[in-house]
Amino acid sequence: MRRPPRRIPLPVQLAAVGLLLAGSVLALGVTVASVVRREGRRLSAERDLAIAGDRLGARGVAALAEVPNWPGTLGPAQWAEIGRRLKAASTATLADFRGVEGGYFALEGRRFLGSAFPTRRPGPAARHDGGPPPLEYDLVETQVDASIRKAQPTFLVANVPPSLVALRTAPVALEGRRLGATWTMTRLVNPIDQDRARRGYALAAGLATLGIGSAVVLTSGLVRSLSRLGVERARLQAELRRGERLAALGKLVAGVAHEVRNPLAGIRAIAQLWRRGLGRDDEALGHLTDEVDRLEAIVSRLLQFSRAEAPERAPADLDAVVAEAARLAASTAEPNVTFTLDLDGHLPAVPMAPASIVQVLRNLTANAAQAMPGGGVVRLSTRREPGGWGVSVVVADTGPGLAPGVVEHLFEPFFTTRPEGTGLGLAIAREIALAHRGDLTAANLPGGGAAFTLTLPVADPGDR
Repeated sequence: MRRPPRRIPLPVQLAAVGLLLAGSVLALGVTVASVVRREGRRLSAERDLAIAGDRLGARGVAALAEVPNWPGTLGPAQWAEIGRRLKAASTATLADFRGVEGGYFALEGRRFLGSAFPTRRPGPAARHDGGPPPLEYDLVETQVDASIRKAQPTFLVANVPPSLVALRTAPVALEGRRLGATWTMTRLVNPIDQDRARRGYALAAGLATLGIGSAVVLTSGLVRSLSRLGVERARLQAELRRGERLAALGKLVAGVAHEVRNPLAGIRAIAQLWRRGLGRDDEALGHLTDEVDRLEAIVSRLLQFSRAEAPERAPADLDAVVAEAARLAASTAEPNVTFTLDLDGHLPAVPMAPASIVQVLRNLTANAAQAMPGGGVVRLSTRREPGGWGVSVVVADTGPGLAPGVVEHLFEPFFTTRPEGTGLGLAIAREIALAHRGDLTAANLPGGGAAFTLTLPVADPGDR
């Protein structure tokens, strides 16, 4: 026999999806943080290069002003002296800026002078003629030309493999005469770090892509699992409802058998007496009629219980329905029972079948009046439920309250505390409340008496 495939438990799937998404977010976060740091270095480099360039320009002009016969015709010896002066100026200036290199470009003769690399070790990158490093030479030359031509500083971030460099150039003038320009440069990412960053970006992007793809795959499986769980839940709920209906049916059948047995026993006894030719008089006929009426009442209440629903519900004023129920109850109650109203007055319209709600309230007010044979007060009040999802009607009395152990059985069919009761009134009332998507509960009041609360939603859940 082929075994069914093993399913990954739902908690494991959720944990896997969470870990993959967390890893993906972490990888993306590392990448974003790296980009942010890189952008921060660019902004910092632009500021540092501007300060260094301005100082280079000021010191360069001061150094040139001390050269004899400047700016007349200069010979090789004078150019060598200028180069030494500018080299000293650039070295002293750039010593305060870590990782910044720079120097001067003379417009006359188009030559670089006084370039300094104070934070770098001497090596093949430095030019012996005082110019920029070989790889960046053309870039620097292009930018100083642009600065001189436009008579304004320029800033550029460029990828000069294997480095990413930030370069600033600024024109230099003396007594209104353009002499050349300064250049300052820093490496935002050195070759080793740039290669490492490139590998890191690729790894982070790969991990993020893998994590998101895996999370999508697992999420699709999770959706299928949740769908299966939904189907299984619906099946279990259907079985639970079927079990509850069978249990309720069992109680109902037991209650019917119990309630019907007594009048049937009376009818049988009268029939046996008549068969023997005894007791055939008006009194016996009256007893027989009473027992038949009792059976008819039981059957009618059972039919009412089975049809306890709310047909054709429409928005209605609950306060008006409660006021009508109180008026009807007061017209049939004993004089020593007083009915009072405490209506909210600002309730929203409630979807209901008003006649069914009146029936519920008539049942509750009748029970409250019967619980006070010596007289008392029945108070009907309405209120809005916290959160605004529903409204409620409370029918409270000043009677003795509910006996211990009674509350949990009050709404069961055929449960009654009165010998003449059928035990179906409260069961029917609660079925009507449930048919309205509401509920009916009972409790004893702290100061004495009992309170029944009918709760109704202000909107049909199916319409939301």
